[in-house]
Amino acid sequence: MTIVVGVAPGQDDTSAVELGVVLARSYAKTLTLVSVSSTAWPPNRDKIDAEFQSYVHTVAEASLEQVRALVPDDIEATYIVHPARSSRRGLLEVSRRVDAYRLVVGSADDGRDGRITLGSVSTGLLHSAELPVVLAPEGFTASAGAKLKRITAAYSGSSTSADLILGAAMVSAESGIPFRIASFAPRSRVLSAASIGRDVEAGIVDEWTRVVRRDTDRILCSIDELDIRPGETEVAIGTGPSWAAALTSIGWEDPEVMMLGSSGLGTLKRVSLGSHATRILQNSPVPVVVVPRRAKARYTSRAREDTEA
Repeated sequence: MTIVVGVAPGQDDTSAVELGVVLARSYAKTLTLVSVSSTAWPPNRDKIDAEFQSYVHTVAEASLEQVRALVPDDIEATYIVHPARSSRRGLLEVSRRVDAYRLVVGSADDGRDGRITLGSVSTGLLHSAELPVVLAPEGFTASAGAKLKRITAAYSGSSTSADLILGAAMVSAESGIPFRIASFAPRSRVLSAASIGRDVEAGIVDEWTRVVRRDTDRILCSIDELDIRPGETEVAIGTGPSWAAALTSIGWEDPEVMMLGSSGLGTLKRVSLGSHATRILQNSPVPVVVVPRRAKARYTSRAREDTEA
């Protein structure tokens, strides 16, 4: 399997490529860099159309040539120019063809440094991809030879996010990368939902923390029954006056990724983000892996096969 990285002609894709390198090294996968030669119509006899498509193909090749220097010698890499009607369609077509493990894309050019900003391509991928999509924050960099130091699974209390913990445990067990469970609650959100004053805020947050720990303990017990041993698992609770403060309050390794489950609003196999997940994504200080809803069935099936073997 391979890590696919989308390289957009005319854009700075350094963050996406560096993240792809880290993931390939961490998961012991190859790297596939793809530049989509996007044309709205197929070749025909018109010389102008043929010349235009040739030009678009040349631009896509040049974009791949520019990122070659970012791929170190210890990573096996393939470079592909793929014609398609759109960048989104082209990246998904290649991902299916090469049996991609992850699909990595960067933030929009006008995004905040150190944060993820969705553009038209990444937004389209999140609503149509059937594999985990990894979003690189603007300006993401990694030191030479870097591997992931930890995987964090975001837990919101929903059945979808509970499923995600099983997936994170499987990835951790396979790769040897430690993982933890994290849940976030901005204090202003807690107060607004409860319609109470700040004098009892601490008690509300403490009680909510106990509920999260109780729920995640149950989930971890179910993982133990599947004979998955990802190692010691930490549970982190992030609170603060805002989403950004809540996410930064728990501390992060460098490099680290956060796995985020798709919401119940999505179709069975595809990714769709609810408002809670969107706020986490937009305020995450680390790359985010958005996982389709069918992840649990895939991970559970593999886990049971390993147990029976």
